[in-house]
Amino acid sequence: MAVSAIALGADVAAIEGGTLALGPEGKRIRSEVLEAVRHLRARGAIAAGSAANFSALLPDAPGHVLITSRGLPADLSEEDFGVVTLDGEFVSGRLGGGIRSVIAMHTHAYSRPGVTAAIHTHSPHATAFAVAHKPIPPYYEPLLTRGQTVEIPVTTYGGRNSGELVNRIDGLLAEHPETRAILLANHGLLVFHETPKKAAELTAIIDEAAALFIRAAAIGGAQPIAR
Repeated sequence: MAVSAIALGADVAAIEGGTLALGPEGKRIRSEVLEAVRHLRARGAIAAGSAANFSALLPDAPGHVLITSRGLPADLSEEDFGVVTLDGEFVSGRLGGGIRSVIAMHTHAYSRPGVTAAIHTHSPHATAFAVAHKPIPPYYEPLLTRGQTVEIPVTTYGGRNSGELVNRIDGLLAEHPETRAILLANHGLLVFHETPKKAAELTAIIDEAAALFIRAAAIGGAQPIAR
């Protein structure tokens, strides 16, 4: 009987599935994810490793997603991953209980054409905008050069453990087809991009931009880029 990797509720058990089954391309993607996580940590975009996760599509296993199994801790290793299908069926590796309850957040992001990697973080400055229910404007040039050319929208609040959050994400994805990121009200940030590297770079720049906008508010506020 297939085990669902998407289970909601406060007491979701972990899944231990033994050996992680990856082909050559899957191992390459795993290496890219690990390098991207190092980039995020170096840039200070991960406030708490237990409150973040990273996933990527597996090019040699269509419909399968590689996802970190226990957040993004400093000691993340090659064994700290699981594989699930886009429909939420567990395939191999391992998944922690907390990760299982947010897998749908990642898999729904892959409905966006061209997306092959997704990151969820509680990056401190971006999350400040999320808890304030304020969108992040595209007023910082590095946002544009990394693909975020429109305002980063904010969901209305939805509980992670009830499935409400996923519904909010789906609605915002439909309303904002050009965005590569979404702020999750009272929760954090979700970024999705063409590669793990691009997703990590954009995540770091979003948090940097948010920090600058917070500072700019003290001297009159951030201004749009002149066109």
